[in-house]
Amino acid sequence: FLPGALHWMAALLAALLAGALWGLLPGLLKAYRNVNEVISCIMMNYIGMYLVNLLVRSTVYNQLKNESKAVAASATLPKMGLDKIFVAGASASSVNSSIFIAILAGIVVYVIVSKTRFGYELKACGFNSDASRYAGINEKRGVVASMMIAGALSGLGGALLYLGGAGKYISVVDTLAAEGFNGIPVALLGLNHPIGIIFAGIFIAYLTVGGFNMQLYDFVPQVIEIITAVIIYFSAFSLLLRGFLQQRRLRREEAALTAASAGGKEEEA
Repeated sequence: FLPGALHWMAALLAALLAGALWGLLPGLLKAYRNVNEVISCIMMNYIGMYLVNLLVRSTVYNQLKNESKAVAASATLPKMGLDKIFVAGASASSVNSSIFIAILAGIVVYVIVSKTRFGYELKACGFNSDASRYAGINEKRGVVASMMIAGALSGLGGALLYLGGAGKYISVVDTLAAEGFNGIPVALLGLNHPIGIIFAGIFIAYLTVGGFNMQLYDFVPQVIEIITAVIIYFSAFSLLLRGFLQQRRLRREEAALTAASAGGKEEEA
């Protein structure tokens, strides 16, 4: 019943709200019962999988393909002329405005986390909740808010995937979608920085799509997973090496200060 210009916007807002509500429960469990958020979120994944399957079967189910029906044309994200620029051979390109929305989301998160008092409180609660409480910050509210923001961003990512008009449908199977887990190496490669994650996401997407097309030349699809894993391991190794070198530098500085202090005491004596 909504006009085309509002339908896809309403769908994105609904996805944001649904994701925020989904992240509320793990946030409350972490804040008030200190339940590990990784365990609670993994358990919530399976609850969400079966709930989505149930909702698809009862609302927009395509029995012939065991998946959701195609998204309404008015709810599909506008292409903004990008399909005319990026042409995929003889077939119509699926490129759309979702890339701009994703980049905008990363920039907004960066501004909130790095340039606002609210973001400072969120980071403080993440680094040390006890020190945050001592400083007068409501650490429970910060934990819940951070989980709700994370859930909202996840909901937005899912909406961009299924509303992009790329022929992606929700399969009614008892298997978790791989897109959520793919976000973990993207976050690691982007060093958990909102702007870094934008570039890491584009890079991993390039590798994924390129690896899929490499099957045309008899390459096995697992080769791209191997390449991605190697990149993540070397990125982690570089951080480990940097931390090791920093510790060595600090030890040398402490040794130099200790030697200088001992020499001063000898001169005084």
